Amino acid sequence: MLKKILICTVLAGLAGCQSLPAPEQSAPEKKIDKDSAKDIRSPSGVVIHPYDHPDIERKRIVIPKQQERVQKFEDGRNLPAFKKLMQQTQTAYAKGELSKAETAAMQAQRLAPQSAETFMYLAMIANRKNQPANAEALAQRGLSYAQSAPMKKQLWNIILQAGKKQNKTQTVQKAQQALKAL
Repeated sequence: MLKKILICTVLAGLAGCQSLPAPEQSAPEKKIDKDSAKDIRSPSGVVIHPYDHPDIERKRIVIPKQQERVQKFEDGRNLPAFKKLMQQTQTAYAKGELSKAETAAMQAQRLAPQSAETFMYLAMIANRKNQPANAEALAQRGLSYAQSAPMKKQLWNIILQAGKKQNKTQTVQKAQQALKAL
């Protein structure tokens, strides 16, 4: 028993000696010359050379408040091919050629996938083909890309018509409230 206590005491003493901080040693004196006068020596022995150049001035930069930027999607509406396809869509829709209008609108959508106008025409075509659920979904998707109030109004009107065809009172009420807000 005495032997175990003695071993534990010796081990505790050795462990305690290892955790004591190392005795501080005074840094050797070094000659100070013109260039090293600004050098700083850290306790770990690392020499720090501060950069103090007289030609560089520190100035605070004041950033003026910018006007609120309106986020606009680069949705491809400016492409000539897109404009031609949308013109074809409009004329075919006006003539009642729904399959031709739908084909042109789908091609236009591939060129400009974030254009609300393509979703509007596809939703109108779906409404005419008596597919109100599809029309509502397309108009909802178009709303996520619509940037102008007139476009939003047209899309909400399509949702209103589709909701009436499906007898969805909640959709009709939501569309009517959105139209009043616009």
